[in-house]
Amino acid sequence: MNNTPRDGGIEAVFSQLREISRRSNARSRIIDHPLTFVEHSLLRFIATTEGARATDIATAFSLNRSTVSRQINTLIRLELVQYQDSENSAESPTHGPSGRGKILALTERGHSQLASSTAAHQNVVQERLTGWTDAEITSFAAALARYNAAE
Repeated sequence: MNNTPRDGGIEAVFSQLREISRRSNARSRIIDHPLTFVEHSLLRFIATTEGARATDIATAFSLNRSTVSRQINTLIRLELVQYQDSENSAESPTHGPSGRGKILALTERGHSQLASSTAAHQNVVQERLTGWTDAEITSFAAALARYNAAE
């Protein structure tokens, strides 16, 4: 790539995003009660998306449903997530024993782990932004929001 200044800038952005991801993954392995990047992302989605189902996660993250199913089963085994009781679950064939179509909810442990993980990661961000002005932080946050809003 790198034929124009814009190409060079795009390459630099990609490189920096990759570095952020790498550091986040590495940090997840050393904090108390670590959640992997995937676990943290799934727990956050379930916590902030009322009525979240595995199929919603697959759609939101552009993942295969079988991949999401394996991840959800891991979260259930770790006692971080459970299927929410639903009055309608017995009436619909899509709410069978496999859990497809069932609403997911965080357990108490899931809420606690997510809060610990979020706090640890936010502390690292706060440390990395030491020395930045309020205006620089606001500008950086706006640029990231714009980037993440693009379809």
